[in-house]
Amino acid sequence: MRRIFFTAISYLLLTFMVAGLAGCAKKEAGSAVGGADKGTSQSATRTIVDQVGHTVHLPEKIERVVIASVWPLASVYCQMFGTDKLVGLDPAIVSAAENSMLIQIAPDIGSIETGFSKNGNLNAEELLALDPDVVLYASGVMADYDIATQAGIPAVGFSLSIKDYNAVETIHTWIEQLAAVMGVEPGDNSKYVEYGRRIQQLVADRIATIPEEQRPRAMFIHRYDNATLAVPGTGTWADYWITASGARNVGADNAGTPSVSMEQVYSWNPDRIYITNFNDALPEDLYSNALGGHDWSTVKAVQDQQVKKIPLGIYRWYVTNTDSPLMLLWMAKQHHPDLFADIDMDQVTADFYKEFYNLELTAADLQSIWNPSREAAGGA
Repeated sequence: MRRIFFTAISYLLLTFMVAGLAGCAKKEAGSAVGGADKGTSQSATRTIVDQVGHTVHLPEKIERVVIASVWPLASVYCQMFGTDKLVGLDPAIVSAAENSMLIQIAPDIGSIETGFSKNGNLNAEELLALDPDVVLYASGVMADYDIATQAGIPAVGFSLSIKDYNAVETIHTWIEQLAAVMGVEPGDNSKYVEYGRRIQQLVADRIATIPEEQRPRAMFIHRYDNATLAVPGTGTWADYWITASGARNVGADNAGTPSVSMEQVYSWNPDRIYITNFNDALPEDLYSNALGGHDWSTVKAVQDQQVKKIPLGIYRWYVTNTDSPLMLLWMAKQHHPDLFADIDMDQVTADFYKEFYNLELTAADLQSIWNPSREAAGGA
């Protein structure tokens, strides 16, 4: 494969229990590998500062890697290193991979151990059994850091909100940090970084002169079921995608991803609606009023058949991942088809996959990217 990219007393008791368990288990794990106690007995270590701001002491050589809560990072890791040295993945990563193109560039990803994580919670004993050199986690899930470090395992945090949720630039910082973790130079990925910046510039240049009032009013649906309709506002990937591609975020008066009412949606009356792959709703559900007992028929985007399911390529395109340059270009073409009429997304995507994943996409592959199934939906 091509190598491209939880009263204070209760808390204290829990901490001591985890630490005690970790100590015992660590000794057993150490004995199994010749008595080495990671982080204390290894003489050759190095230090990095992660995206959480923690100083992390790592073994000089990383041989065993666990990716926990930072799910999209798997797309970067596999692009850079294949599945070499991966000994543990959060089960959500494997589930996503099996419903995406990632399974094609990393066909053995489904056999990597996932039992150390259940419902997003790490099990210290099972984590230790993997004998990892490092655990990689998302900055918003500090419980992963607590469990790993109490078990004596170095943990490196990756920020999902760096660069104001600029998904393309976030990937570039992840490449740099992942290279630092693995002790290699990130230079081999310079062509990929240049590509992402070229796409950002192309889109920015073409939409630069569009007056604000001529930019379509857009909205994302992040979660949608009979109880919840969650629409991202500012400080989200949705806000980045919408504004960077030449549209206006109707939810911009809200921060984060709150639940909203249909009355609010009627007031916004968006021109475009995008549904993420973190729920199983499809455009036809809005067209046929099939969810939540809601009537979407008066919403402009529904009347104009401008409801789109976000593509699913190497990972779910809503969040930062190695396909993020393609997501930006796809969004721009949705909002301004005339300005981007020369862009053939099939060809651009096929060329991108060939260049950066060494993968020849078929027509069926492309159709699965543009039209994700319900079964490909995943939890938040």
